[in-house]
Amino acid sequence: MSERISIEAIPNMPEIVTGDDIGEIIVDKTKETNFELKEHDILCIASKAVSLAEGEPVALDTVSVGDVAQELHKRIPRKDPRTLQLIINATGVDDASRLDLDDNYIAGWLPNGNRLTSAGVDKMGSEHVILLPEDPDKSASTIGTTILNAIGINVAIIITDSDGRVEKRGATQVAIGVYGVPPVRVTEHAEKGEVVRNEETTCDMLAASAGLLMGQRGTNRPVVLIRGHEYEFDKTATITDALVKSKALGSANQDK
Repeated sequence: MSERISIEAIPNMPEIVTGDDIGEIIVDKTKETNFELKEHDILCIASKAVSLAEGEPVALDTVSVGDVAQELHKRIPRKDPRTLQLIINATGVDDASRLDLDDNYIAGWLPNGNRLTSAGVDKMGSEHVILLPEDPDKSASTIGTTILNAIGINVAIIITDSDGRVEKRGATQVAIGVYGVPPVRVTEHAEKGEVVRNEETTCDMLAASAGLLMGQRGTNRPVVLIRGHEYEFDKTATITDALVKSKALGSANQDK
């Protein structure tokens, strides 16, 4: 296990717009600035940058609001009912069964088992919102493969999203998609003659570390490099490797 990691933002990243190839932009910017990428480096990339590259923000005036969202708006008046409808949609069901509510706090369980504040739906101005990438693992794989094809280096990718907690102020960064880096690290040690198994959600630890530099939207540091974390590169790794399978939508439906 490494005793030191380094964290550094990729310099001179432009504002990401629809149609951009983030992998190509990363390669171009590292070449322009002599920012060397090394084998098994980890790049944490803000989900909103990925979402913008993959599609347009959603205009709220195009959203049809159902009865459930209208009722939720009475309980959480600070949330636009159209945004609440998109939060419901993101959970994969048409009711509030996959939402966690506490006073003004709202979180949603996504179909793959991820749980995020507002189900990952994020405001962009007063009349638009940004949704999560449709398949964050696929997005991460595409970016990592683009970099590999361009410079011949295996770089792991973690797609991150800001996430709040009901008992704490502010937000942190968590992983919602991975490529190359296993999201959980398993270690064992002997204790009183028995083998104790430990699991660490390293994808979230790495995402939170990147968040120190990434900040919130507006800082324009959407890509942060982490170097020194020891792991075995695995191109088949996905975020579902870290999720509780019973919380996935398929399992939830089977339980009903």
